[in-house]
Amino acid sequence: MNKTLLCISLLGSACAVSFDEPVEETVGEASQEVMSTNGLSLNGVSLNGLSLNGLSLNGLSLNGISLAGTSLSGTTISAVSTTAPPLSGSSVVGSSWTATASNGSTVKLRIDSAAQGTAPNADLWFYKVSYQTSSGWNPLCGLDLSGQPIQAVTTAGVWSATASDAAKYGASTSQFTFACRGKTVAKCVELGYKTYKGYSTQLATCVRLLRGDYCGTGQAYTVEGTLLNLYDNVGVQVDGLGWFPEAEWTPSGARCVNAHNNARFRLAVDKDPKCVQSIESDACGYNFVNGAVLIDELPLAMQTH
Repeated sequence: MNKTLLCISLLGSACAVSFDEPVEETVGEASQEVMSTNGLSLNGVSLNGLSLNGLSLNGLSLNGISLAGTSLSGTTISAVSTTAPPLSGSSVVGSSWTATASNGSTVKLRIDSAAQGTAPNADLWFYKVSYQTSSGWNPLCGLDLSGQPIQAVTTAGVWSATASDAAKYGASTSQFTFACRGKTVAKCVELGYKTYKGYSTQLATCVRLLRGDYCGTGQAYTVEGTLLNLYDNVGVQVDGLGWFPEAEWTPSGARCVNAHNNARFRLAVDKDPKCVQSIESDACGYNFVNGAVLIDELPLAMQTH
């Protein structure tokens, strides 16, 4: 299995539950600065973050993008594939797509450029995307430190809020998500959890894990930029570090939390996930026999007892 390096530091302030956010003409842009950190070559090591997706629109979320887009000549483009991401290749540059906002309105998106990924993600394509307002086109994922639009990667399915879960993933054959690089959804895709390879469960679980969403409600309980190691039950990411287990994870949140080791939520000021007390266990985080999909570990520096 290909090994993946992903170490990205989030520098911009973002809502703890920032799913996909465009839309109304008066909508403002949020700062979404991202800096890639070089020099860390550990498989499965990632800096966690609070922001789910980081789209640079405030107020509303996107419930998904239609799988049918339109080229500059008006030709319909289909993004239905079981062997590749929803969008793949450079031929979609210049095409427009329709997104549905959480209030039922529609948002027009345009793909401005394309770049193919490199190993082990040569099967992914990264796009600079704009959204339309009455005043013109704006970068969907905001700008990086050099003032350039941040790229997005596509993944099947959508994240949308429900009454009991503010960050619920739903698989879909009719909608996909633009995930901004450096934010949680894109990090998990680049770690290898690709829906077209059959890893939808691992993708949904990874998003819970990186955001410290222990209770599976969409509430993040972590501090931005905490270093962790993760590995899974299918061998996409494997454990080669022997750090201290924090928790076992499923698409519904933490299955258990190790009672002996420190956990990320203890770093978060005035935050106490109420579900943790009932799922703490000294035996948590050592294997997948009880139904865990992913396990995460924290380094020695996090351990104080």
